[in-house]
Amino acid sequence: MIKEIKVKNFMAHSELFLQDIPQINLIIGQNDTGKTGILKLLYTIVKSLEVYSLKRKSGDVLYKKELAEKLKSTFFPRKGLGELVKKSSKEKLEVDIAIESKNYQQSIYFSFGEKTDETISTCTDLVESIPEQSINALFIPAKEVLTAFNDISSMRDNFYGMGFDDTYLDLIKALRLESSKGKVASELSNVNKHLEELFEGRIEQTRIPEQPFLFKKGNQQFSMQLTAEGIKKIGILTTLITNRQLGNRTILFMDEPETALHPNAIRKMVEMLVAMSKAGVQIFLASHSYFVIKQMALCAQRDQIDIKCWNIQKSSDNSINTTFEDLKSGILPDNSIINEALAMYNDDIKINLGIL
Repeated sequence: MIKEIKVKNFMAHSELFLQDIPQINLIIGQNDTGKTGILKLLYTIVKSLEVYSLKRKSGDVLYKKELAEKLKSTFFPRKGLGELVKKSSKEKLEVDIAIESKNYQQSIYFSFGEKTDETISTCTDLVESIPEQSINALFIPAKEVLTAFNDISSMRDNFYGMGFDDTYLDLIKALRLESSKGKVASELSNVNKHLEELFEGRIEQTRIPEQPFLFKKGNQQFSMQLTAEGIKKIGILTTLITNRQLGNRTILFMDEPETALHPNAIRKMVEMLVAMSKAGVQIFLASHSYFVIKQMALCAQRDQIDIKCWNIQKSSDNSINTTFEDLKSGILPDNSIINEALAMYNDDIKINLGIL
């Protein structure tokens, strides 16, 4: 799991530092404040560590090479990796991260400047391989992938870089793995059951290449093109649980998981994410939803669990500042989501009083 992170001069962020990172992390902020960028950066570091560990079994490989390639295919910088360095900054991008799991501890440091093309020169030399079934990373982007499953894969294979970065391609590879017989951990089995109950049906793998997924509801079957967006969002999670890609020691990154979901479904989804965290899944999610942040706070207070809110705010000079709030108290931090809700309430009062 990710235990500590220190970032300097990355995209919009001058500095971000957090120790003792808990199982659930909620990242909020207005558009263009770098929420997705932070998710992708953390994912890239862990996923490249996964790839490095697999390749190391069959020969010598450098972690910094795998990291550079993953950064490139996840962020698609047009003029090289130097584009990830904060604009107007005269200093290098720096990242220092601590990753821990059972029988595994690794600190990774790397840095590069704005003129860097494809090679990271400064990086931790000695990087140990992850033990098998110790850590894996999953990224679920804001756009669902089940409808255009084969098209996304084909576009990346034939037209590298056309619209879909590695977060989509990696997710497709994870979803493509077939479910196998065997027992899913009881906590995650219950999560799966409750997620399927949301829409009284389930997404199933067909083993038919042309149409790899169907939504089954009773005796009825629906293609992905005829299945509601919210069902497909939830179906991605249930599929990853049943094919054992999502489980204990998974680090799960989710970008705006509330998209296309009714508030009732959003609240139930948050409850399921909390249950996943108790089963050993570490979660990082970015959201614009009041229902997500409020339900997270309710769960933290009710269960007395640590949920960290990464509150990213843009100041009047366009600089980005991040504060970290514990949601266990049940009190929501001052943030743009709540402020906008209060602004609507104030407008409602003014309209009723005839002053707006």
